[in-house]
Amino acid sequence: MKQKKAKSNHRLSHLSLCLVAALAPQLAHSQEVSTQEASDKDLEQITVVGTQIRGGAISEALAVSVLNAEDIENLGIDSGDELMSMIPENGQNFFSEAENIAGGINSARGDVGAFNLRNMGTGNTLVLLNGRRLVNSASYQTEEVGGSFVPVNSVNSNVIPVVGLKQVEVLRDGASAIYGADAVAGVVNHVLKSNFEGLTIRAKGLEYDNFSRGSRKITIEAGKNFNDGKTNVSTFLNFYDRDRINSQDDERWSNSDFRDRIPENSPWFGDTRFRNDSINSNYGQFDILPNNEGQLDDNNLVDSSGEFEVYPIGDPRCVGGYQLNATTCAAEDGQGTYRYNLNEDRDLRSDLERYNAFVFINHEFDNNVESFTELSYYKSKTSMNRQPSAAFSSSKLRVSAQNYYNPFGAIGSANRLPEEITGDFSDEGFDLVMDYYRFAEVPRIVDNDGETYRFLQGFRGMIGDWDWESAVSYSKAEKEDITRNRISNTLIQEALNDPTEAAYNPFSGGVNSNIERALIDVTRLSETELTTFDIKFSNADLFELPAGMVAFVAGFEWREESFKDDRDDRLDGTINFTDWEGDTYPYVSDVVNSSPTPDNEGKRQVSSLFTEFQIPVLDNLDVQAALRYENFDDIDESTTVGKVAFGWRPLEQFLVRGSWSEAFRAPNLVTVNEEIVSRTNSRTDWVCQYAADFGGDPEEETLDCTNSIQRTAEGSDQLSPEKSENTSLGFVWTPTSNFTVTLDYWQIDKKDTIGLFGEENHTLLDLVYHLNAGNGNCDSAAFNSAIERQELDADEEVYFQNAGICPAGAIKYVNDQYANLDKRTIKGHDLGVYYNIDTKYGTFDIKYNGAFLDKYEQDAGGLAKVLVDANATGLLPASYPVDGFADLIGKDGNQDERHSAKFRWYNEQWGFSLNMFKIGSFYQSSLTLDDGTKYIIPSMTKYNASVDYKFSFKGLDSRVRFGVNNLTDERAPLADRYFGYFSDAHNDYGRSFYAELRTSF
Repeated sequence: MKQKKAKSNHRLSHLSLCLVAALAPQLAHSQEVSTQEASDKDLEQITVVGTQIRGGAISEALAVSVLNAEDIENLGIDSGDELMSMIPENGQNFFSEAENIAGGINSARGDVGAFNLRNMGTGNTLVLLNGRRLVNSASYQTEEVGGSFVPVNSVNSNVIPVVGLKQVEVLRDGASAIYGADAVAGVVNHVLKSNFEGLTIRAKGLEYDNFSRGSRKITIEAGKNFNDGKTNVSTFLNFYDRDRINSQDDERWSNSDFRDRIPENSPWFGDTRFRNDSINSNYGQFDILPNNEGQLDDNNLVDSSGEFEVYPIGDPRCVGGYQLNATTCAAEDGQGTYRYNLNEDRDLRSDLERYNAFVFINHEFDNNVESFTELSYYKSKTSMNRQPSAAFSSSKLRVSAQNYYNPFGAIGSANRLPEEITGDFSDEGFDLVMDYYRFAEVPRIVDNDGETYRFLQGFRGMIGDWDWESAVSYSKAEKEDITRNRISNTLIQEALNDPTEAAYNPFSGGVNSNIERALIDVTRLSETELTTFDIKFSNADLFELPAGMVAFVAGFEWREESFKDDRDDRLDGTINFTDWEGDTYPYVSDVVNSSPTPDNEGKRQVSSLFTEFQIPVLDNLDVQAALRYENFDDIDESTTVGKVAFGWRPLEQFLVRGSWSEAFRAPNLVTVNEEIVSRTNSRTDWVCQYAADFGGDPEEETLDCTNSIQRTAEGSDQLSPEKSENTSLGFVWTPTSNFTVTLDYWQIDKKDTIGLFGEENHTLLDLVYHLNAGNGNCDSAAFNSAIERQELDADEEVYFQNAGICPAGAIKYVNDQYANLDKRTIKGHDLGVYYNIDTKYGTFDIKYNGAFLDKYEQDAGGLAKVLVDANATGLLPASYPVDGFADLIGKDGNQDERHSAKFRWYNEQWGFSLNMFKIGSFYQSSLTLDDGTKYIIPSMTKYNASVDYKFSFKGLDSRVRFGVNNLTDERAPLADRYFGYFSDAHNDYGRSFYAELRTSF
């Protein structure tokens, strides 16, 4: 493999030399001549996303959406993630703080937002700043691709402040031939005000209508020209501070059981899937070790399996039970576990401080060579509350018979229940398995600090007829994520074994439990680095054709990107814990409720050659042709992709445009370098679920079919890059100079999508095997070998027999591996309408953009096709979802339409704006009924309005603006999620008011 890479790099070097040799004769003009010609040309950078040729004629034919500074200001937003959520072509933000609960420390937490054009998934959008790549966020997380969760990373959308942007350009087309890997769904280019003169100060404050939370922002823009205008230094500073939003701030979120919000006439009325509180609480269920219950069962202290429940004193379920202490009582199992409100004290949004600083230094030398320098620094501090920890069901803790507080402990223990209650039982007492227990004394507190800095130095100029430009940059992002009030498995087990009063007391309902001795901080330190070098030569007049001049650019790019993920010693195997079954690292960590994760790091170098032509074929037909070769040093594959685009103007007012391109996305560094990782997630075992639904236990009073299931996976350098073909066809109609309509149809066919088959899909496959086998030959029947199961409890077997399938014990783990899946197809269309008119009453500006999704499918091949076919034939019930395959449109946030409309009126002093943003309806697949009826989450529309007034104060140009976001106080529709709404797509904060003052000196 190394030999092949060396040959590939040699070929790349050879191509570079050939390129330089080909260009050398054209560049051999004297510097004196080129300087004279350059003096007549404007060397100021013109950034047009989608082409590397400055001022190229093809630019008007590219499908690009542009938000200028005024558009962005009028939205009334404060962060990059808010900006991206209001761009119709962008999909869900899977890095949302309100949705990262399940991922815990494995989520990318803190002040972070992701890019997700076309809802293709994080990592399929290339993000640029002034035309060049940005470093990825320091921390990564996982997203569902196929049937389970795959590592993904993204540029942090909050690194770039929304005030200070000159414009944001969204190329709605594949652009790997222009910019390289990752530009599968498109490109987002941020253009900053890099040549500013003057001083502008802004201050803004915002408050919410439904609760007492708010935010504050101060922005300073300063710039000055020196050296007779040849040098400009511009500085941009931004400080943003916002309050946390907690579940107790609004009664809509205060209780995690959302069943009372379902109308009585709904088929989901009373559906327990909306009961999002937890069976794990400080009042747990405890299991006496099997076959040791003895006379305790005869005295109705425990059930026939040796299980009992704990309740707070006064709970009616203690009638007929027995008192444990001053705060709790107990009763035999079967009366229902005391449930915990997960929204008792957890945050939807963190408390945040954010700082941004940009410095731009532009200087034009006497020979007309221009230097441009970019310096940036970003810092954030967040803090948020999360729900307390509960142990994984796959690694349960035990209360020793020697524990000081064990009610069934050894003789002589101060808290052993008296014999008149218990009857005679073992002098040695019993060890107890802790089941359905949560260490709810204190919340988890997540403190996250982030830093990103970037340096770029570039030069541009002319040599003869040739423009040239070159730059080198270095960027680094760092994250420190500390979760406080976590529980060490080792320390809590020691406390559960302690025979003294200092022992942990799990029978007190959290009162004076001695939890402090087991509390720990868990740290994750992450960093990413990006170093780039590029050089390109372009000629807008390479040679002449009958229809005009051919434009050309060619260049070389090199980049090195790396990541490091340093996990806490209790997660990475430095400090090990071994559970009662003998499982240890890498299957069990020393942190309660966290999967073991090794330290991880990786690095790659990427070299590429690219060229682009813009060809005037006819007087009214321009063609873009581009080609890029890219070589990766860490995977055994290089890639060459091309692009062809055209703009044809049959009439002066009518432009037809289209493109065909190839795009690629290399396996990200995590999926290549990751060591074996076990992930424990709450999943449904569909074999068990089938036994419950059709075997007589629909309320799962005996069976427990949704619990923590462990999945193992490992990175691989044998993964192939994801490849796609992108096509688009559309038109631009401009009947008058101030009225434009655009319509573009597009399609992306992506092959070799990297994903996982998925834990639940594996259990569905196991169910298909069970259904095919029946219950006649259970010893010899072949089931899913990727699943390892435990022994089935004797009292559960009858439900499997009643359902007509072979019994299956609880899942111990599922072995799943990253793989290149079958083809994914996405297609849709975009509509734009733009109208601007100047009148004696002022200027009116109207803009509308709509993005419509017409098809979104992941082909199901191999084992996935077995599941899709079983679902289609009815062998699998319709309510048993096959995750990640077949038709994905409208599923779990894949909205089929998104709309944005902007109205702006202004004159010399006054201005008014009204912005509308609508997200279309979709369905939540986990709520599908047995007859196939889908739970539809309706569309949501929000309006933001503002009015501003310009005035002069002591000679200073000033403006005051008052705005209302979410004018109609629209609240997010109900969903079966943590806070009762689908926060990857919506927010539920309601109406807010803000005031902003801007003064220019």
